[in-house]
Amino acid sequence: MSNFVDITNVPNSNSTFNNVKPFEQKSILGKDDFLRILVTQLANQDPSSPLQDKDFIAQMATFSSLEQMTNLNTAFGKFAKSQINQYTAAIGKEISWTPAGAKSPVTGVVNGVSSQDGNYFYLVGNEKVPISQVTEIKEVKPESK
Repeated sequence: MSNFVDITNVPNSNSTFNNVKPFEQKSILGKDDFLRILVTQLANQDPSSPLQDKDFIAQMATFSSLEQMTNLNTAFGKFAKSQINQYTAAIGKEISWTPAGAKSPVTGVVNGVSSQDGNYFYLVGNEKVPISQVTEIKEVKPESK
């Protein structure tokens, strides 16, 4: 049998966690919140019926999963930023693409990159060109005077 503490009624008296905002002010719980709950639970458990080893291990496994999800989210964020940085290398270059339903390719100079719902687009004039439709990227030839 596990002993659980209702954290909504526990005062924030532990000096280690005084800088943590109360739960009511946050919409999601993070790693610090989980640690605060765990420490509060351990500090307030009934000495005659302490937390069982299996319960403690389960909570540590939950914390480990939380840590890994946080790391994965950070890694995906870095990947997404590096992907858009890769596409920005085409700014100022001429691209060719075949719009849906068109028979011949269209060309234009990329003046920006945008992202929407995980899809990336080159901005050519007022048009958003899906990167998947691009068939060629080349340097713009300088105009002769």
